[in-house]
Amino acid sequence: MSRRFAAMVLPLVLFGGGCSWLNAPERNLTPPGTGGDGIELFCDDMLDDDNDLAFDCDDTDCAQEPACCELRRTTLSEDWTAANLSNDWVFTPTGGGAWGPVRPSIDGATFVGGFLPDDSPRALLSKDCVSLGLGGWVSTTLRTTDATGCTPDAVCERYAGLVLTVADDAAVGGKLQDELAVTLHAGGLVLVTQADVEVARTTVGIDETIGVEIELRPKLNDDNLPILKAQVTVDSAPILEDFTVVAVSDLLSDGDCTEIPGLRVAAQGRGDGVYVGPLQTAKQDCANPSQFDEQSAILTGSSLELNPSWVSAYVGSPALASSRNSISDVQWDLMLEASNDPPELEPTTHIGYALGHARVATDEGSDWPLSGWTINESPKAGDDPPSCLDGSCSDNRSVREPHLLAELNEDGELRDLVLSFARELVSDPSERDVFGIQLVRPVGSPATSLTLPGTATLSPAQIPNCVSLRDPALIPVDPEAQEGYWLLFTCVDGAGAAMEIHAVRISRALEVVREGGGPMRRVVLVASELGPFAAAGIRSPEPLISFEKDGMRLRIWFLAQRAPGEWGVALAEARTHDTSALAFELPEPVPFLVNPIISSTSSLVRSGCFGEDCTITGIAVAPRADDPSRLRFVLARRLYLPGGDPTDQLIPLEQTWSKP
Repeated sequence: MSRRFAAMVLPLVLFGGGCSWLNAPERNLTPPGTGGDGIELFCDDMLDDDNDLAFDCDDTDCAQEPACCELRRTTLSEDWTAANLSNDWVFTPTGGGAWGPVRPSIDGATFVGGFLPDDSPRALLSKDCVSLGLGGWVSTTLRTTDATGCTPDAVCERYAGLVLTVADDAAVGGKLQDELAVTLHAGGLVLVTQADVEVARTTVGIDETIGVEIELRPKLNDDNLPILKAQVTVDSAPILEDFTVVAVSDLLSDGDCTEIPGLRVAAQGRGDGVYVGPLQTAKQDCANPSQFDEQSAILTGSSLELNPSWVSAYVGSPALASSRNSISDVQWDLMLEASNDPPELEPTTHIGYALGHARVATDEGSDWPLSGWTINESPKAGDDPPSCLDGSCSDNRSVREPHLLAELNEDGELRDLVLSFARELVSDPSERDVFGIQLVRPVGSPATSLTLPGTATLSPAQIPNCVSLRDPALIPVDPEAQEGYWLLFTCVDGAGAAMEIHAVRISRALEVVREGGGPMRRVVLVASELGPFAAAGIRSPEPLISFEKDGMRLRIWFLAQRAPGEWGVALAEARTHDTSALAFELPEPVPFLVNPIISSTSSLVRSGCFGEDCTITGIAVAPRADDPSRLRFVLARRLYLPGGDPTDQLIPLEQTWSKP
């Protein structure tokens, strides 16, 4: 089983039923073992969690964490020698008169200055956004050559400095809006400001080149919302530390910062004799859940050769599992939901859905092929056709949103596939879109059809305040799942909104474990506690868990909706060392520092799309059986072709799964 899952290390909090894990993060856990056993559980708690005499960022376990990463990738490098600076920089304010900076060579470097005429602040503002949401560095040099009329301890009318901003212009006569700025005044006073309010100061000599660096680190505040913290150094001496710059949700998230949000950078000044030297920016280059390697074999219902009679109008909500077959090839099991009628009609009529299953074997390290998949032309579960707008199959009920849990033997070969899916329930023929959860094993080959049991495994009647249960997913509570599972699912409330993800304890026999007269239940994620990226709802949890020598590791991907229809893929991570508690409780999932990791405006979603309605319809993830350090994702999107007709694609993505 251990080859099936991979994950990161994250914090454990124990709560009673019905209490969100996000309410009260517990940061004071006892680390596993002594004398260097285990790992550094937290990289910002000032504790030696694994007793190896190194703590937080001094512990190599934290080297890939955003709070500690020192690997840099240059994103902007300006030496001010280009013949035409307007190719990369905006001369602000754009509403004022034209101006051109002086660019003297001082000590072998070119500086930009001479912010004249001196009746107004002027700036060179980067046209591109600089990605900083996962952390980064901005550095330059400053110099004043004439202190006339200015003293070392006072603000002067002549100054030059470095600015981080969300603004794309400045008002005539005013400075750029500064999220953070470091400014050298002509007399030698250095001020660090935010919104033009001083937060730190120091003094330097005249006619000396001084180095300035702003280091930005993402952290979670007390409400588990990501913020950027800054350290500012002048000539290698810190003058400001652990200063909150901005909430990550308020950073720029378009253009060059679509995947990782950030800020614009500017060289700003007023008057003569003050200069800004070469300017560089860099982002952290450690493992990043926001970065994906796109593969070439994009799948559709047609390329899988599924029968149009039940997939002609829609294919989505994928499920994925990876294992080895008897000759050690890599085997991929893919399941999906599909319909012969378009889902856009759901607000006005009942649309039926069925489940399909496809399987293919590939060589180690290979991408999966477009052809050669083993399928059954008929649905794995559900009717063919699953939907009939003319009422000829009014009794058809949907089966939707499959999830596969692959249980492997010691050789990584498939022992069992445990399938969970949403099953539409009906007590009155006029009812629609009320779902429970069905769990079944074994799944068998794609040609093996499933006969639904008489009743669902879990129904809304068992879960207070949930009128429908959707998007199920299983994780085991021990390496071999001998003690059973946690079943994660979307809770749809009485208003028809999906705002919470819950979990119910399931036995090895796939029966609901009871606690206090009802199912053993926990509230996992609550949209209102996650931030703006999830303001309009969350659904479709996709968890991965592994059991390592130093403890359990867990990640939960899910779909989050910033505004109605704007779905993105988000990530929460949990860390714990105490695997024994998993049978009774779950670890606190902490939202990733930059969510969503895939947005509705991402190139992965928008590429090749005509029109405005290209949407994410699902996400699936599994570690590669031939390389557990690599994760394979399937992103399902619905897009419109030039003729206006919708089509559906399953896009394979990969990324490195970083572990200490």
